Amino acid sequence: MEGDGLGDIQQELQAVKQALRKGAVHLGMQGETLQRYLLQLNEKENLLLSRQIRHMSADAHEPLPPLKSAAPGKAAPAPASNGTAAAAAAATAAGAAGGAQQVDAHALAASGVTPTPAPEGPVAAFDRDNLQSVLSHLRTYEAVPVECARCLRALSHLAYADARAVGECDGVLEQVMRVLAIHPGEHTVGTPAMGALCNMAYNQSVSLKRLADPAVMAVFLDAIASHPGRDVGVKASEAVARVVAASQVDPESEAPAPCEGGGLSALFLAASSGNPPWQEVVPGLIAQLVVNEVVEVVPVAKAFVSAGRQCEPSAASGWLFMAKILSLPDCACHELPQPMVDAGAIGVASALMERCEGDGTTQLTGIEALSSLVGSRWTGLVAFAETGGMQRIEAAMQTHADHEVLQTKGVRALASGIGWPQEIQNKAQYSHSRAIGLTKAAMSQHGGNAELQAAALEGLSKYLSKVKCKEEVTSEGGTGLVKAMMTRHSEEPKVIQWGRKVLSAIGEDPNWAPRAVRE
Repeated sequence: MEGDGLGDIQQELQAVKQALRKGAVHLGMQGETLQRYLLQLNEKENLLLSRQIRHMSADAHEPLPPLKSAAPGKAAPAPASNGTAAAAAAATAAGAAGGAQQVDAHALAASGVTPTPAPEGPVAAFDRDNLQSVLSHLRTYEAVPVECARCLRALSHLAYADARAVGECDGVLEQVMRVLAIHPGEHTVGTPAMGALCNMAYNQSVSLKRLADPAVMAVFLDAIASHPGRDVGVKASEAVARVVAASQVDPESEAPAPCEGGGLSALFLAASSGNPPWQEVVPGLIAQLVVNEVVEVVPVAKAFVSAGRQCEPSAASGWLFMAKILSLPDCACHELPQPMVDAGAIGVASALMERCEGDGTTQLTGIEALSSLVGSRWTGLVAFAETGGMQRIEAAMQTHADHEVLQTKGVRALASGIGWPQEIQNKAQYSHSRAIGLTKAAMSQHGGNAELQAAALEGLSKYLSKVKCKEEVTSEGGTGLVKAMMTRHSEEPKVIQWGRKVLSAIGEDPNWAPRAVRE
């Protein structure tokens, strides 16, 4: 009966996976709800498999042994029951036919990890119920995807039986991560590896002490970003949820997590140091954790800010990019932006920009992050003023005068300050004179960029409408600069529109038009 139940569960799993791949509805469920149903089915499948194994062992008069140790580096002999002997015989036959098929040279170079070559001759057997035997075999045959998959499936079952024993065993976590690095993109390796890590995460101590680490979170993020909706990505998401949940409650008499701020900070640090796809999956992942009540938004915001304070310069751009997308109005976790501001995200963004002043990409991302964090929030504007946000934008424009996109966004940011209350301008040490000077400098250096010229002329019009600054605008050839840009971009309506407004404000003929237009 247990076997029949397992078959039903496995059929249902296939139907759910197919619906997820197609984005279809299954039993009235879709999207995240259907993914949660998939996780529940996986749990039932694991339970039935465990019962089935115990039942088979009892029939063979060989009870399933507890986790036991073998001498390090030596594989214990495999039992002749439960299909292990048949599997070993098949492996031996494959070895006799040409030895183990190892990872190819191209994949090896791409991973950056050099695997230990597998020994020649038939593949050795290992005891799937003995942790040290499994680990030894995994180390010996780490270059062989098929053998890695066999070991990782065994490791997953062992972790399901005793997550703490497996998770805290020296070398297990490191070897699993090493194998994943050796075989990037290998689904047959990645799926059981994530299953093993996910089962280890069931234990709170293992989650907190071993898995709440940026290096481990990087493995999960890569799986989620590379395999959305597939088993490996779903397992990685589940593992992240368990690690984050463990970090929310301090277990008694346990050592602190390897990362300040626990699992959430480790997640943000890993994403900051990774590729853009890792960062792009974070909002949806956080939203899922919040919806499923794994964590609340305030701890998320605090962990994000904590990660920013721990960031190395090389990860600053990644953190700033996440600050931007997590605070956008259409962010998947729409409750998060205000707590991020309250936790000090704007100050951290300004500090990272100051530390990385020479990097144009970081400065551009920083300007975008500050703009998104401030948004229409009064508290955001106050924090921006008090933490020197405008000074960072001015410094970025001065240092990276040749960066067109940065200059365009900087010009717009400077112009926004002229509309602030005087109190905020004072806190920000805002100077419309400096802003006008930087705007004119950008116009002169990037005369061919119509978007920048339109933004700059709009900014000059705002300055002229708010304060008496005619001399600042017209000095050093300002009037001629405006007309020159209108002439150069005579077919750009916004350039002509804002240019005429500037001319009118400085006492020139508002109907002035370039000669080519007049003719």
